[in-house]
Amino acid sequence: MKHRLKGPGNCPQGLPECRRRTGVALLAACVCALSAGARAEPAGAVLAPSAYLSQDTEDLRILKLGAGVLPLYEDGNHYTGVMAANHHYSAGDWAKDATQVTLKRTSIHSVTGLGYRAGLGLSDLGGRQLTTADIDYSFALNASTSAGLAFFRDWVETRNSLENGVYLNYFGGSLEHRYGNGWTVIGLLGQHRFSDDNIRTHARARVILDLLPQQGINVQFRHRHFWDSNPPNGNYFNPDVYYENMVAVGMRRKVAGWFLSGTLGIGRQKVSTDPETTTHLAEFEAVSPLAERVFFRGGVGFSDGVTFAGPDFIHRYLQAELIFTF
Repeated sequence: MKHRLKGPGNCPQGLPECRRRTGVALLAACVCALSAGARAEPAGAVLAPSAYLSQDTEDLRILKLGAGVLPLYEDGNHYTGVMAANHHYSAGDWAKDATQVTLKRTSIHSVTGLGYRAGLGLSDLGGRQLTTADIDYSFALNASTSAGLAFFRDWVETRNSLENGVYLNYFGGSLEHRYGNGWTVIGLLGQHRFSDDNIRTHARARVILDLLPQQGINVQFRHRHFWDSNPPNGNYFNPDVYYENMVAVGMRRKVAGWFLSGTLGIGRQKVSTDPETTTHLAEFEAVSPLAERVFFRGGVGFSDGVTFAGPDFIHRYLQAELIFTF
């Protein structure tokens, strides 16, 4: 099973009308291109509801509810469809909403994990429009080495950024090499370019040892490092430099047709010249059998870290997506 090292996870005025028209034209072109390349065959009515919920210690709550129609569906790793979603952001007595329509195409090899996920959309945030994108493409270079490319474009999901219409463009590339003795090494370089002119450069590395391969248990050493070009401006957490080292235990295994994965980690992090502090990570994901009439993917996560307000920032999330045919 392929290990994956992704880029973001998730920047002062609205886009002009000409860019809105460009976004519509881009979506129309991608509909034709993705539909022409889709391998899936029509499978009757296919619906795809989804939900995402998160909350942090800065009292920001995010609720994303979506629904989609998949006219070209083969299984949970191969489909094309259109999704519509409402994103509700709130903190105390403050609230803001965004709507988004996205064309999605997914084609992932169920054994290697290689392939692509592509989403192109239009988002409206209180009258500001943005062409969004979420594209992740991975491919084999040889029998033991693979590469990945990623592009992501969306609003920055903090209160000040949402009020100011701040968005980002992320570009990233990664290499993964698997050694015959159970070791895997992954490296990533990426860059966030924020609409407030800040540039954040990323370097990440992960070394993985398959400790108990029959049980799907591995041990990981993770390092991440980033630099911001501009001083803090209050829109989001942007120190001049940040790094984190973490040791984690990972699990990936198949149980009764379900794919289960999880990570538990503990590490040390440092912001600029501040003292090091401890950080924790806990994540779990469950994916149902791919070819059933009902496909489910869900996950929960917890992490703690540091912001400019202090070292006790906690973030929790719950997400689920469902595909069913009838």
